[in-house]
Amino acid sequence: MAVPGFALVGQLALRLSADGRDRRLYLAQDRSSGRIFSLPRKLALALHRLRAINDGDEEARRDMGAEELRDAYGFLRQMSGMRDEDQLRRKPFNPVFMSIPLIDLAPWQPRLAPLARRMVAPWYLWALALMALACFMLGIRSDWAIMESYRNLFSLQALATFGIVAPLLKVIHELGHALTATRYGVRLRKGGLYVIGLYPMPYVDCSEADVSAHRRHRLAISAAGIAVDVGVGLVAFIAWYLVEGSYLQVLVGNIFVFSTLNSLLFNANPIVKLDGYYVMCDLIRSRNLATRAAAVFKEARVWVMTLGRAGSYPQAGRHWAMLGYAVLGLLYRLRILFVIGFALMPRYLGLGVVLVAWGAMAMFAVPMMRDRVPKVALDEPAKRARTGMRLGLLAALVIALAFVKAPHVLVLPVALDNGGRYQVTARTAGFLQALAPAGEMQPGAPLARLENPLLADRAQMLEANLDGARLAYETVRGDHPAKAAVAREQVETLEQQLQVSRYELAELELTSGSGRFLPRSGLARGAYLASGEPLGAFLPDTGRARLTGQFPERYVQKFQQGLTGVELRHAGQYDTLDTSTTELLAIPAVDRVGGGRSYKLVTEVGTPPAALAGQPGLLRLRFEAEPLAAHVVFWFRGLVVRFREAQIADRESW
Repeated sequence: MAVPGFALVGQLALRLSADGRDRRLYLAQDRSSGRIFSLPRKLALALHRLRAINDGDEEARRDMGAEELRDAYGFLRQMSGMRDEDQLRRKPFNPVFMSIPLIDLAPWQPRLAPLARRMVAPWYLWALALMALACFMLGIRSDWAIMESYRNLFSLQALATFGIVAPLLKVIHELGHALTATRYGVRLRKGGLYVIGLYPMPYVDCSEADVSAHRRHRLAISAAGIAVDVGVGLVAFIAWYLVEGSYLQVLVGNIFVFSTLNSLLFNANPIVKLDGYYVMCDLIRSRNLATRAAAVFKEARVWVMTLGRAGSYPQAGRHWAMLGYAVLGLLYRLRILFVIGFALMPRYLGLGVVLVAWGAMAMFAVPMMRDRVPKVALDEPAKRARTGMRLGLLAALVIALAFVKAPHVLVLPVALDNGGRYQVTARTAGFLQALAPAGEMQPGAPLARLENPLLADRAQMLEANLDGARLAYETVRGDHPAKAAVAREQVETLEQQLQVSRYELAELELTSGSGRFLPRSGLARGAYLASGEPLGAFLPDTGRARLTGQFPERYVQKFQQGLTGVELRHAGQYDTLDTSTTELLAIPAVDRVGGGRSYKLVTEVGTPPAALAGQPGLLRLRFEAEPLAAHVVFWFRGLVVRFREAQIADRESW
């Protein structure tokens, strides 16, 4: 039994994973490299017996058969080959993804143990709940003003904050993993940096949890980073309302945005191979889900491209589930890249293109390098079939671009014309004394009341002058006809002026009809309002509602060529509108940045305006159908226009 290489079995940690009584998972960890292998039960028993033989157990020597010996030897030879490959192979410099171990964390764990016992405790979850309640109350009181931070998500200041603060927040995130692992007795391995696209991000290796921790402890270790991100986000939310100064508020707001988006879109998302993914794997008791799903996806892709001559399509239900998971992950990454690319690529004098390219590498190249899937062997018939399929798909794409027609579609946000038809303005300048609150109004109810002391004094002076003029007229009326005519003319002039003055005073009080009033926010009692300055919007509860929205200039020609359909979505309902009720108005103004004209789309619906209060809608416009190639050209031209406008804006701001 003294076969060379069998001594390696003593360097294996053999464990039965604590995943529950209904399912057992046999694991082996190479203590030298840290690799973890999932073993079938037969091989795990063979290795266990081989270890007993090395320890001098004669009974195990007698029970071990030739087949078990062959399987154990094959596994140990494979493990030895992996060690030699790691030692002899020199990894090339890869700026896309590098792992740089910096420190062995295991010797530091005894010092972290007291802190881990204090921090990894139920009180932290209670603290998160209390902070969440405080954030909810602050948000309600401030009308969620902090959400304005999301509007500047791709600003230069926000990106700079991300670049500086992200590594620090990642250190806090990884500390949560390290403390939780220490709390549950899991030995930490290395700590270091992942360099993704030349950008450093800290990491902590907690892989020993796969072989030494109970399932619920692994869940806690994986979820610890998410809990830390949530805590940082809640603290930033509260701090935003406490700090003073625009710079500090912007900084804290950007930290809040980064923490929440990082948790929702990436870290806690089970589709991305981060903390949420490992939590899901432990919940469904499925190890290496991403790697196995990628292998199933690759086999299915090869099977389709070779017309069944190579690869394989999913047979069992779990394989179909893995294929769906892989496709969903690919679509999610494409969606995120598409959204970020459209928002970021045209900006910052071309730097946005570099940032989008970095994001593409981080979301696609890095996972491919980290989870390498073996290539599927292809024979010559399979290679010819794959080449033919590629050429066929290319030909089908060309034909579709040239001959398949589709209408141009524009989805436009619209709202009630509160700044036009339904706007209530001050008819006469004055100081605001009363303004009706938002809500339903009855006919004749007061909307607003203003006060103008100059108009009141002028009316009193005109009344006094009119009384004097009338007295003078009565005095000379019978004796001096010429003087009487002059006096009569003066009386008539003063009467006209007094009538105008009284009309202006009456205009200081505004009354409503039947409908809903929406006062302008920020108006306080005593505020001075010039004539024509808005007081709010009054929405009648009868008639047709008028909706407006900003219309992009590049679609003006499509609108003029022909509008084939209009559909309004509001409050979860879809209404088809008559195209004749939709018109395009040119606003007499030119965009200062891009130089383009401004246009406003106006449409009417049969619903009364009051019924649509506070319900913005989406207007789906369909224009004449054109070949798909024309759609591609139109999209590319729009991207070029956006790029040029962004360049002009960047040059003005730098």
